[in-house]
Amino acid sequence: MTQMITLHFGLNETSGLAQWREIIKLQLRAFLNRKASYRWLHWLNADPLGHALVKLNPRLLVKIYRPYLSNRLSCRQRLAVLQAHYRFIARQGWGGLMLRASQAPVLLGQVEGKSGLRYGIEITANAPLEREGELVLRLVQGSDLIYSSAFTFFGEGAQMNLAIGCMQGPQGKAALDLIRAATRDLHGLRPVNLMVRLLSDLGHAHGCRKLLLVSNANLANHRAACKGKIFADYDALWREMGAQTRADGDYQLDCEVLTPPDLSRIASKKRSEARKRFDTLRALADSLAGALAHVLPIGVGCLGSTGIGEPSTTPTPFQPFLAANLTFASASEKPPMGLHSPLGTSFHSPASPSSLD
Repeated sequence: MTQMITLHFGLNETSGLAQWREIIKLQLRAFLNRKASYRWLHWLNADPLGHALVKLNPRLLVKIYRPYLSNRLSCRQRLAVLQAHYRFIARQGWGGLMLRASQAPVLLGQVEGKSGLRYGIEITANAPLEREGELVLRLVQGSDLIYSSAFTFFGEGAQMNLAIGCMQGPQGKAALDLIRAATRDLHGLRPVNLMVRLLSDLGHAHGCRKLLLVSNANLANHRAACKGKIFADYDALWREMGAQTRADGDYQLDCEVLTPPDLSRIASKKRSEARKRFDTLRALADSLAGALAHVLPIGVGCLGSTGIGEPSTTPTPFQPFLAANLTFASASEKPPMGLHSPLGTSFHSPASPSSLD
C-alpha cells in the first residue's frame, strides 16, 4: 500500500526539542490555514507526481506555510501557484524530468565558447533555491556554477506565465572573475541576460504570455535582503531590461521568441560579435527545447525500480473525509467525530471563514 503523506511526513530528520518545535509550528500553521492544508495534503496523496516529489523532498510539504516566490502571496495563493505549476508540468509531460532533477542536476544542452571551453545548461528542482521557485536553470562550465535562475510556471486566471523568483551568480572570492570570463567567452553575452532570454523563449514556446519578475520588496527571502545578505538589485536589473512595473510591485516582460539582432543598427566592427552572441544564445535555446521535447514520462527509467512516481490506486479512509470538507459550505459542518485527518490531529470544530486564507 502506498505510504500516506501526513503533515508530519519527513520530521524524522530531526529529533528531540528541534522535532517538537517543528511539530508545534506545523500544527499551528495548519490549524490557521485549515482549508488550504486539507487541499494541499489531498493533492499530495492523490497526484502521482506530487506524491513522488514529496517523498524525494519532504520540505515540499511546508512550502504553502512559508514565504514562497513572492512574499506578497498568502497561504491560499501559494497553494494555487504550486498546484497550477505541477498541473502545467504534467500537461507538458515533464514529470519524469522533475523527479530526476529533484535528485541531481540534469544537463539539457551545451555550447562551445570561443576559448574552446564548453558551457552547459542544467535544470534542478527545489534545493538550494526552494523558496524562490520549483525549478532552477543553471549555467555551468565544468564544475563551476556560473549563474542560476529559479522559476515557477505561474497561473493567472486561464493564462500561464513564467515567474522568476531569484537570479543568483556564483559564490566566493572568484565569483566576479567567473562572470567576466564567461561573458568574454560567450562573445559578450552576460550570463544574467542569457538566463532571462532563455526563460523568455522557453515560456513563449509553451504558451506562457508574461515573464513575471520579483522585485526587491517582494523577495521570498526578504529577511535576508533586509540584513544585507542579498546584494543584487532586482529592480535596477528589470528596469534595465525594459520591464514594466505591475500593480503588485513586481515587474513583467512579454515572453518572446528569440529574434536575431538588427545588424544595420550595430557598428560594422561589432557585427561579427553580435552575430556570434545570438548564435550562442540560439544554440543553447535549441538544445533546451530539444531536451525538453524528449524527456521520459514518470516511471519510464527515471528512478529505476524504486516505485516512486506510481499513482496510488487504493482509497484511504481519509479521502472521503477530505473530499467532504474542501468547501466548508456551512459553519455547522463538522468532520466525523474521532476521525483523524492527514494533518495528524483530530478536528472537532469547523473552520471559520477568517482562518481559511
